Amino acid sequence: MGRPRQVLDEEILVAARACFIEHGASVSTETIAARLGVSGPALLKRFGTKRELLKAAFSIGQAPPWLPMVEEGPDERELTVQLREIAEAIDTFFRRMVPAFAVLREAGLTPEEMRGEDKQGPAPARAFLAMAGWFRRAQEQGRMREGDPSVMASLFLAGLQYRHFLAHMTNESVPTEAEDPWLDRMVDTFWRGVAPGAVGGKKGR
Repeated sequence: MGRPRQVLDEEILVAARACFIEHGASVSTETIAARLGVSGPALLKRFGTKRELLKAAFSIGQAPPWLPMVEEGPDERELTVQLREIAEAIDTFFRRMVPAFAVLREAGLTPEEMRGEDKQGPAPARAFLAMAGWFRRAQEQGRMREGDPSVMASLFLAGLQYRHFLAHMTNESVPTEAEDPWLDRMVDTFWRGVAPGAVGGKKGR
């Protein structure tokens, strides 16, 4: 008899995400395990319970992976280049997470579970504050027009998130950037409103 197949945690999480989105929160661990070619008990040995697997699959209670990029910036490069990088990272995040919201609602996760144990605060609030801080620092560097950084953060984040919500609600798919360079147009449009030159100031970098 051959040795049991060894799978990496990331393989498990990828398969779990796909199964949860395809079948809902009620999908059995056996279904997820079958996709990986392992047994249900072997699967849960890594994560304890299906609920913990669900939370791990969608990084519930964890800060989004793009947060460090925002908290550390802006750097010396052109702001439009950095905004495009940030937009792509956030778009990738929402592309994965928005379809999961219905699953998380079905699973009945508590507010405490959604917030997680991050001592710096709930992930959504921390992400918003980080984005507002990025715009504030750009203003302090004289590279962006004056204005409320929290409003800029709201507009930027909402613009990236909404198209994924709309696609999810209408059961349509969001084109990739290769199919439709939407992010380039979005960043260009946003920049026209926040660049110093937009209000007669010095030209931004």
